[in-house]
Amino acid sequence: MEQERPSYLEQVSQEDWEKTPASVKKLVESMVGGIEKLERQVTELLEVQQHLSEKVNKTSLNSSSPPSSDPPGFGEKLQKKKSGKKRGGQPGHEGKSRDLYPVEKCSESYDHHPPTCACCGETLSGEDADPYRHQIVEIPPIEPIVIEHR
Repeated sequence: MEQERPSYLEQVSQEDWEKTPASVKKLVESMVGGIEKLERQVTELLEVQQHLSEKVNKTSLNSSSPPSSDPPGFGEKLQKKKSGKKRGGQPGHEGKSRDLYPVEKCSESYDHHPPTCACCGETLSGEDADPYRHQIVEIPPIEPIVIEHR
């Protein structure tokens, strides 16, 4: 009674297989069975590895998980290159500021006359035709209107 040959043994001709001693046939067949079992295990392990790899690589960017579940150090922002420009408005930039209220609408007005020049220290006298103006707008405190009904 001839047994069915495992797929690995298809490389061996039928004639050579029949000449092989029974003890060697038994050993080869058990080794082929072991190889097939190991190949199944490798396939299963590769599937598990792929699943775990996908699970590890999930971040808040590519899944619905919250950012707190991201691994430490994930998403650290790269430092921008400095442009070499100074902070603030650049030369030639049109400035933005609030318009001044007319003097008539101001509640109070104070004139300040420094005794000396801030740059050179010379004594100052006379009036400036176009002085620097600075306005402070104060919002009065809100008082509730209390109405009593009887």
